[in-house]
Amino acid sequence: MLISLALAPSVLAGNCDAIVARADKQEGDKLIASYQDLIACGAAEAEGAFGAFMTHSGDAETLAALSLAAIDAKLWKPVWEMIGKIPDYDARDVVAEGVGAACTDHDQVVPFLQGAYYGLRDIDFAQWDDAFVSCSAETLGEWMVSVVSAPPASLFDEKWNGLVSSYVNKNKADALPVLGAAGVTAAQNGGPFEAILASMEESVQGDFGAAASDEDQGRLEEALLEMAHNLPPDQARSVADRLANSGSDDKAAELLPAIYPDRVRDGGGFYYGAASVEACTDGTEAYLHTALVTEDGSRYFVQPDVEDPMRAAKAKAKCDVDSPWAVIVTPEPLGSDKELGAWIDELVAQYEGKGFTVKTKSEKDLAL
Repeated sequence: MLISLALAPSVLAGNCDAIVARADKQEGDKLIASYQDLIACGAAEAEGAFGAFMTHSGDAETLAALSLAAIDAKLWKPVWEMIGKIPDYDARDVVAEGVGAACTDHDQVVPFLQGAYYGLRDIDFAQWDDAFVSCSAETLGEWMVSVVSAPPASLFDEKWNGLVSSYVNKNKADALPVLGAAGVTAAQNGGPFEAILASMEESVQGDFGAAASDEDQGRLEEALLEMAHNLPPDQARSVADRLANSGSDDKAAELLPAIYPDRVRDGGGFYYGAASVEACTDGTEAYLHTALVTEDGSRYFVQPDVEDPMRAAKAKAKCDVDSPWAVIVTPEPLGSDKELGAWIDELVAQYEGKGFTVKTKSEKDLAL
């Protein structure tokens, strides 16, 4: 008995070495079978020899199968590290996708991927993004929702952003409710709010960056509006800007009361200040035609509807003037009609600072 115990380790090591040696002449299913034999021979030996088996795998599909054999035995570390050593980036994607797609048949794949999130550096974790997309296990999907729903309290977190990207690629427009909730949390904890907005837009894009379908664009707009009504004014404005820049000016305007809750007129709508400028081309004089604008709250950009009426004012200058007249509108709604005078004073000071002698002419209020 003592002899057998003394001999057992050397005999075992010899058997394991023989398995590694024969892998030099094997490929495909035979190579995988030999690696499974090596695992049975000794887990430590199998972990140490994974790189050697990797070099003999020959193709991405075989390497994915080899990886699954190691993952099944909970030999995760060499597999985590392996993918970044594949020189062909397309092959990396095939291996990651193959591992992820096998998650319903190999119960260690889900914890392997979760472990990658917590255990790998950002750059190494990013190599496994296709595995998260191709895995259809409900447990992984639920876990991804839990992580995406709890954004970090920092403006940028590369690993979290990477997981969000995989979640978006996996769920497309169906990711919008989770992202919207995450956006509210990020606005509260100083997290990656703008990155979440970008991910929401990405979730509805077509293949290769194509424009969103009308249906998905509608889903995005509704998700943004729902989120924005639960945001502080600054973040609500960021949402409105994105809506307006995408052509949804009417949807953006719906958020104005959330952005400027203390500036809504009695009965709805807002006050703005507007001025058209007759500026002499020689820089001597400038006439400011000013007006109070009352707007019903249906416009996110007021300027386009103000320009023609403001330029229709009767000319006052006795000189050649810049044409068309510049039209200036307050960048935000006024708190009340009484704030118009202070804004005009600021505008006068700006033109006087440019060397003009400035005169003002109050025009009739403009209702939009």
